[in-house]
Amino acid sequence: MSQEAAAVRRLFDLMARLRGPGGCPWDAAQTPKSLLPYLLEEAYELADAILAGDDQAVREELGDLLVEVAMQAAIAAESGAFELSEVADSATAKMISRHPHVFGDQAVADEPELLRNWDRMKRREKPERTSALDGVPASLPALMRATLLQRRASRGGPGTAGLGLVGETLAAMGERLSSQEPLSAEAEVLAGELLWRAVAECQRVGVDPETALRSAVDRHADHYRAAEGSFATGGEASTTEAP
Repeated sequence: MSQEAAAVRRLFDLMARLRGPGGCPWDAAQTPKSLLPYLLEEAYELADAILAGDDQAVREELGDLLVEVAMQAAIAAESGAFELSEVADSATAKMISRHPHVFGDQAVADEPELLRNWDRMKRREKPERTSALDGVPASLPALMRATLLQRRASRGGPGTAGLGLVGETLAAMGERLSSQEPLSAEAEVLAGELLWRAVAECQRVGVDPETALRSAVDRHADHYRAAEGSFATGGEASTTEAP
């Protein structure tokens, strides 16, 4: 067994020990559902570390996320649902089957063809999915879900036009939205359409909407903090928005 495999095995054995007799009462009481908030939290903390470019933090957060995977696998093993080896074997088999251009004799001309092939293979694996949009989790944050749905639609058949990406421009919709009462039902519909089409426009020009919005939020937050600091020292805060 390699050093890496032995290290992972120790972690998974530790999880079984924590949940076993004489272990930790808190760990033993957890269920797959009760652990979901922690799994999501660790995933977002890992994302922060990656965006910060902090290798030490990435290493730590990857470990924390692996702890959550180990705990889920330990619970499944206790109930006889599946073993860790089955998880690893299934993932390995799936990646090999979805990369025939690497492990087989299939040739691909470019990335778009590769992605179309990937989608076809996934549909063969899951014939119960009848739409290109099936499989996008409904629980995703709305911006991420909109991005994935539009991306799937652009590869899956009629394209994004089939999702209503036609009609008024963003500017015209913004003008209509500004004329609505804040709590009107139409205002909510228009606001949703405005955001949806903004996501589509980002993807049209090759910009990831989540990354773009995160950068904008960071810029405006920095601007606000600078304004707070100016007020705190008796100065006048600029009213100019961040670019």
